[in-house]
Amino acid sequence: MAVSCRSLFPVLVGFFAASQLHTALASRHLSAAAPTLNTSALSVADSSDSALTGFDATQYLHAGCAVFLDNSSIFTAQTADSSVPTLYRGMTATVINYASANISVPWSFQLTSTAPGYSGIKQAFNFDNSSVTNGVVSGTATADYLTVLPKAANNITIGLLLEANATTFPLPQSFLLNGNPCSVVILPNSVPPPANITSPSIQSVQSQAGIGLTTLNGQIIDRTSGEPISLHGFNYFGFDNAQTCVDGLYAGTSTLSRDLVTIVRTQQALGFNAVRLLTSFGTVFGLSPVPQSSSCTTATAAQYQAYLTDPATPVAAGATIPELAYSPPITEGICSDYLDGFASTFDRYMFVISLFARNGFYVVLDNQLNDDPTLINSGESVWLGYWRQIATAVAADPYAVNKVIIDPLNEPDSYGIRWEPTATRPGYGALLLDLMDALYPIIPGSLYFVEGVDQECSGGAPSSNWGDGFASQPAVLALFPTCGISNPGPVFFDPLLTRPYLSQVVISPHVYGPSISMTTNDDAGTALWTRLSQSFGYLNLAGYGGHRFPIAIGEFGTTFAETADQVLFADLARYLLNVQADGTPVDALHNPITSFFWFAWNANSGDTGGLVTSPNWDSIVWQKIEYLQSLGLAPWYTGAAPSTVVVGGSPAAPSTPAVPVATTVPVPAATNSSNASVPVATSAAVNATPVATSVPTNTTPVVTIAPTNSTPAATNLTTPVTAVPTNTTPAVTVIPTNTTPAATNSTPPAAAAPPNTTPAVTVISTNTTPAATNSTPLASVAANSTTPTGSSLTPVATPVATNTTPAATNFTPVATPAANSSIPATIITPAPAPVSSANNSTPTATPATTAATVTPVAPSMPSPATQISCSVAASYSDYWIDPSNGPYMASISLFITNTAVEVIAVPWSIEIVSTQYTAVEYTWNWQIGSGYDGSSVSGTASYAWQNLQPGVGAVNLGWVAGSAQSTTFRPSSVSINGYMCAWA
Repeated sequence: MAVSCRSLFPVLVGFFAASQLHTALASRHLSAAAPTLNTSALSVADSSDSALTGFDATQYLHAGCAVFLDNSSIFTAQTADSSVPTLYRGMTATVINYASANISVPWSFQLTSTAPGYSGIKQAFNFDNSSVTNGVVSGTATADYLTVLPKAANNITIGLLLEANATTFPLPQSFLLNGNPCSVVILPNSVPPPANITSPSIQSVQSQAGIGLTTLNGQIIDRTSGEPISLHGFNYFGFDNAQTCVDGLYAGTSTLSRDLVTIVRTQQALGFNAVRLLTSFGTVFGLSPVPQSSSCTTATAAQYQAYLTDPATPVAAGATIPELAYSPPITEGICSDYLDGFASTFDRYMFVISLFARNGFYVVLDNQLNDDPTLINSGESVWLGYWRQIATAVAADPYAVNKVIIDPLNEPDSYGIRWEPTATRPGYGALLLDLMDALYPIIPGSLYFVEGVDQECSGGAPSSNWGDGFASQPAVLALFPTCGISNPGPVFFDPLLTRPYLSQVVISPHVYGPSISMTTNDDAGTALWTRLSQSFGYLNLAGYGGHRFPIAIGEFGTTFAETADQVLFADLARYLLNVQADGTPVDALHNPITSFFWFAWNANSGDTGGLVTSPNWDSIVWQKIEYLQSLGLAPWYTGAAPSTVVVGGSPAAPSTPAVPVATTVPVPAATNSSNASVPVATSAAVNATPVATSVPTNTTPVVTIAPTNSTPAATNLTTPVTAVPTNTTPAVTVIPTNTTPAATNSTPPAAAAPPNTTPAVTVISTNTTPAATNSTPLASVAANSTTPTGSSLTPVATPVATNTTPAATNFTPVATPAANSSIPATIITPAPAPVSSANNSTPTATPATTAATVTPVAPSMPSPATQISCSVAASYSDYWIDPSNGPYMASISLFITNTAVEVIAVPWSIEIVSTQYTAVEYTWNWQIGSGYDGSSVSGTASYAWQNLQPGVGAVNLGWVAGSAQSTTFRPSSVSINGYMCAWA
């Protein structure tokens, strides 16, 4: 087929030649600074590619490799008969090896895409033997400098010019390296810099009871109730890939899989009270939201109950499926339409956080380093800037502020990060302290989940997979004298002991079986238990420096398909409960660990599978629910009263834990609707105390154990601790692997799921993000007068802020909010205009079918007769280049002070005058009323905390502007309610 696109090829040849040179240099000079991804030369395809909608690929979050894809624009050529268009696109694929061994040349790859696949490859760089077969591109890297070094020590880039006979260019879908799947990450076109937010000083934080969470003596405490809690959660991804939302809402045909509100109700009914949202800053800040609404059928009440009932467990008398406390308006026949209408993915992200929080979930926000190396490519200041922006929005949401937990960096050892700094990587200990220094003054009631880093060693060591590795005891480190184990003691734990947020830290290791960790060192029985206590278990009993830390397993999961995994998970359950099958303690080195997050809810989790199954996401994997029941999960059908109060930890360190009494209980094998001949593990409780159970079966033995009444009592706190419900903790069970019931929906899904070898497409930020500028301190603002209060159970070491809540960040212009209310602002509001409410203590939802609206409202504007006097100061980021809008772009942060004697109440108007701008974009803390007209831009500040008190602090707002010059970003004037402010 002849083509006529000669002008295209010289451009791409020049680009790929530059890529080849960059790769050679990066690969051969590894002693230089840490390499970054070569992403600046090409512009990525528009992130609104239609192929993204409903895209379902398998996510390999624990893959040993990742490929970051950067795409050029799409070019069109005509065939000889000028009737059939042919599309061309240049692509670079940057390969990173997370494993511990080289990927030596020659290595081969196969690149697949969405239908109809690629029809040809016109040019190839840094690889040979290129070919396209049945739409799949393949090739071989042979040059010596193309060896991919372990633990992300280098990156290798290959280049392709691809051809497709299609109306829409196929989207990359999977990348196999030597036959093994890699995570696939599509780089966004550009990611706006983080908002210029400066944290208040730690010294300004004051104690305030009743806000958020804290810890005490190895327990997590909910300050709003004063009670210890256990977190029973699951991981949920999608905000770290191209879906721009929790994943899977395209699957199936009914509300069971397509309606997020129904899914949240399902998750709560199964007994979960926490969710861990995997997050990419590139997705949240760099991608436009992909539509999520779709037509669907509504499951009847009978269908819903059948779906939510374990066939192996009878429904307890009087048990009913609980309703959600909050739901946005629902449109009959349309699922998840309330997730559309947001101007940005960030606004949708905040809405989802608030949706979970309003329904009682604790929400862990995790920056998924494996798919989002913002820290590596853009540096600590940009990484912290995005976290500040999220924390500021959380602080402005009256629901999320009490429920959000920060997990700063997922599995840092996947990029070779250690507790201490190295020549090419920052020190993890210092990163954590810097982040908590920055966020604690903004959200002092949030906890911080601290993951471990690599402490592996040949022949055995305290850790065996990413996210584990906290060993610091000298006697333990002395067991591995030649390994150079990274020690968190001097660089993290020691300085943490003197920080005011010490009691906000939770240890959160990841634990996986051999099918994922790829190691068989110390993976069963006493050897496993010893390793876990050496790594992290000691921290909730012996503690560090006299301080006991709660422990929450941040990730653990399996398909139960491999025998080695079955063995490990049986013994892991015994370890978490600290009780063996005979009723004796596992060891005297740790207390029971009662908080956990299963990986994952998603059916497209390629290595662990999901709590729901593909392709329709509407069949629950009861095998996994039963296992989690053994750890304390209490689904609705058990009749357990809704409660998050489960004591973990102990008030004092006993010399020897009490030895529980073992009891043998016959447990009949349950039937499985899909295969009645296969034994299914069941759960049983005896009286008020679960007991150890041994159940022989005719196939795979079912190992069953249970907690006993030997768990140390809860700390005697200043408020009474609610007793743990009885008859709700069944026995620990390892379940046969073929008992998962078949999917209940036989209707073909709208978008069929691909095989389990297809990694999900993920979008991340790149190294082109300019650094944030935080040169001007943010003044304190008025406190939220309606923040809920509760028990004064506040450890002395953990003061909490008051009057320090910073400005919310909002990139979405919204209608002027209603007046006469004191509810704090929330930035998760979709496009529909808010309405006022007579009840000033309750946010008002918009009576529309598209979304619930939490409305920022405030007192009325002062009368025009009121004399206004004000001053302004500004700070500016470094500029960056955007030829389409600038070419020079920068973020401007404005600080406004009321110099008069009367309050300037919201909503107040602001006008910014500058004839030097070429564009105004991405405002925060104010809403544009009219766009930039060539000389000025105006809008409204309407959040309650933006009342300008006379002579007290300053209010911050900002915007991103374009200019023809790099030095003309200062406005010529700023006016408030028509009165011009003086420059400070």
